[in-house]
Amino acid sequence: MKLSTLKKAFIKIFSDRNFQLTIALFGIGFLLALTSTFPILEERTENDKLYPEDGVKLIEARIPRPYDEPHRGSELLESPVGLKNATLEIRSETNKTNASIRILDSGEREIKSWEIENGENKMINMTEHHVAEFIEFEIREGELSYTFTVNHYIQPYSFLAIPAFILMWVSVIFLIRAIALMGPLSVDEKEKDKKRKNQKVIGEILKERTEEGNSRSKEEE
Repeated sequence: MKLSTLKKAFIKIFSDRNFQLTIALFGIGFLLALTSTFPILEERTENDKLYPEDGVKLIEARIPRPYDEPHRGSELLESPVGLKNATLEIRSETNKTNASIRILDSGEREIKSWEIENGENKMINMTEHHVAEFIEFEIREGELSYTFTVNHYIQPYSFLAIPAFILMWVSVIFLIRAIALMGPLSVDEKEKDKKRKNQKVIGEILKERTEEGNSRSKEEE
């Protein structure tokens, strides 16, 4: 197929309204799909001050795992997709603080524990303990404050994946429709062949008439 034919075929394709609509729908769907996977860094912080009269306090760690599933009510559309870091900062508010801290799994079995004594401060890296489900504090003497910080990535626009999927399938339907309505792209080539045949026939007729004229002129002589 010649370049001129290909050029005309492309012009015919891209000037078709159904094909233009197909490109527009697919482009919008593709952009929505990309947006739905866009991650945003979110920080969750929890802090409190504890006393001996508080007894044993248990808090939920809720440390997201990479590619975890959505959970807990308002977070259904904000799926944690990857943990960046998590820290637990412990501060003794008196010089006579005596406390213990334990991190527990989902069955409340101990993973690791620490003792805080004599005004000690501690920074615990919870990133390596992302399987922890609970943090337990027991204050026996003094005062203790803590700050629990979790930084993780979420996908707040994940709901856009549904319209993106629909638009892409609709664009496929319009593409099939455009191809069906467009017809064969080789029409121009067929027309050219027809013109060539007509020109050949006309040429043969002119040739015959010329030969007849020459023969007549010879007879007259």
